[in-house]
Amino acid sequence: MLLMQGNTTLKVYPFKISKATKRAREVVITNIKAPTFEKSESVSELRLKMGHQTARSRKWTEFEVEMPWGHISGKWWGSKNVRPILALHGWQDNAGTFDTLIPLLPANMSFLAIDFPGHGLSSYFPEGMMYHQIDFINVLLLLMKKMKWEKVSILGHSMGGVVGLWLASMFPDKVDLLICIDTLKPPQLRKKTYWSEYSKLIKNTLLNDERNQSIREPPSYTYKECVERLAKGSNSIDEDKCSYILARNIKESTEKPGKFYFARDGRLKYMNKGLWPQEYYVNLASGIKIPHLFINALDTPINEPLEHFQETISILKKNPLFQFEEVRGRHHVHLNNPENVSGIISQFLNTHKSSSQQKSKL
Repeated sequence: MLLMQGNTTLKVYPFKISKATKRAREVVITNIKAPTFEKSESVSELRLKMGHQTARSRKWTEFEVEMPWGHISGKWWGSKNVRPILALHGWQDNAGTFDTLIPLLPANMSFLAIDFPGHGLSSYFPEGMMYHQIDFINVLLLLMKKMKWEKVSILGHSMGGVVGLWLASMFPDKVDLLICIDTLKPPQLRKKTYWSEYSKLIKNTLLNDERNQSIREPPSYTYKECVERLAKGSNSIDEDKCSYILARNIKESTEKPGKFYFARDGRLKYMNKGLWPQEYYVNLASGIKIPHLFINALDTPINEPLEHFQETISILKKNPLFQFEEVRGRHHVHLNNPENVSGIISQFLNTHKSSSQQKSKL
């Protein structure tokens, strides 16, 4: 069944609870409440508090590795003696997006949630560059080389899942498992306005590149205003979960005490997300042969024609190792309601991951 909300098509499917979803609801979990931010605290103190908060269930350590343009940061959960499952966040989010989910996943597995370039605590791409989502493939290959990983297992949300899908298609020998939470592929620009829309991306990228080089701070807000802006801007992050993203997404203003500004690279808003036509993804989907789980959040708008979504899923289903699940929740269901997906993901990992663990470099 379809409903229209303005010009957006909403997915309203008859909700059938799969066996995996039933098992997910039977998992006993510990609810993790996002810590509150006190006016007297710094952002670094908030990060430390969040570390203690999540450590009740599972410990993580800050991660950083040098890259040619700077560094990649992240959060390493669990043992460093095995290759971790690489957790990839969505557009303009960061590693904190997995803070409520990872503590509910198999305790015998390690996870490394990274910040993509320009996000979280990772370095921006060099000045003068435009962000292209496909560049993150290069980032992952460089990370694998640095860590001496022959293969990688991916848990991705939104953009992170799309990047994982691309990597598995382009380098099938380097990905042994793929989990994608919502967003099957990027939106497509309309043919008639493609070039004019693309020109806007370039113009705004150049404008934000100039702003990055300015000595002036970006607009600053109270912490409460940062929460409100993030919740409204994402349209899918609950206000009580915003702290997990903000801990790696804001900096304290030196010009206005008690206020904060968003620290992610402004060029990201105008990133080229890989706007290729449907037939390209038909070909891509037919080549995925590894264990692949896609979880569709039912309460979020679809970003493409429904027939394109269904066609791609039908092709992916030809892979006997593909699993398709639907859960109630919005786009950030893994952050807002991690119990809705943790059981499904845990079962998938326990089925397909145990034989593919290898030692980590660290």
